[in-house]
Amino acid sequence: MEFLIAHVSDLHIGSAEFIPDKLETCIDEVNSLSPDLVALTGDLTSSGFEKEYKKAKEYVDTFKAKTIVIPGNHDTRSTGYTYYEEYFGEGNQFADLGNVTVVSVDSTLPDNDEGYLGRERVLWLGENLRKVEEKDFRVVLVHHHLIPVPGTGMERNELIDAGDVLSALIGNKVNLALCGHRHVPYTWKLENLMVITSGTACTGYVRARIQQAYFIINIKDKSMKITLKEVGGKETVVRNIKY
Repeated sequence: MEFLIAHVSDLHIGSAEFIPDKLETCIDEVNSLSPDLVALTGDLTSSGFEKEYKKAKEYVDTFKAKTIVIPGNHDTRSTGYTYYEEYFGEGNQFADLGNVTVVSVDSTLPDNDEGYLGRERVLWLGENLRKVEEKDFRVVLVHHHLIPVPGTGMERNELIDAGDVLSALIGNKVNLALCGHRHVPYTWKLENLMVITSGTACTGYVRARIQQAYFIINIKDKSMKITLKEVGGKETVVRNIKY
């Protein structure tokens, strides 16, 4: 099996720090890769306004590959969850992509920066993961980070029930969890689960010496190569592991 994922996050379209040229470059770079999947892990908008959603939909539609989107905390501000469903559909999704299954789960709490799945969504996640064929590679998308990210300051906006979610992922043999939210790219390996938190692709909301970036994940022959790609800049292989 060979499968290529582009993991992009935190566009914040509509904010004063949004950089259109960065997003356009990111989209061009991703399209040139011809990935099997573009995973967009939330915060497409800045304040959840409809005009931001319209513009986000225009940009997202220019990705040529299969694209799966989940909402972030910014997308559910000001009852923005209504527009999210109108423009992008359900926040919780199950996608069978052949040898790869992607389960996306909405971790947002309207008008809160913190994330929370709660018992109902954790059960939904487990039920859907148990449907996956034993041989399939399993990917979960969730906006809020599952493990604290170094260099991001005080942990105030984490997934409140991250422990329960991690237990569900590991217990159901998930291979890869893709997150956003903190704008600092980082990777963790926890037992047999790889957790990736993306940076922001196209805003000025970055920390010192961190560039706008996204991840390229190449899954092949029981191995996973994870590359950090600066938008318009260099590539760095950060992990090359067996799973």
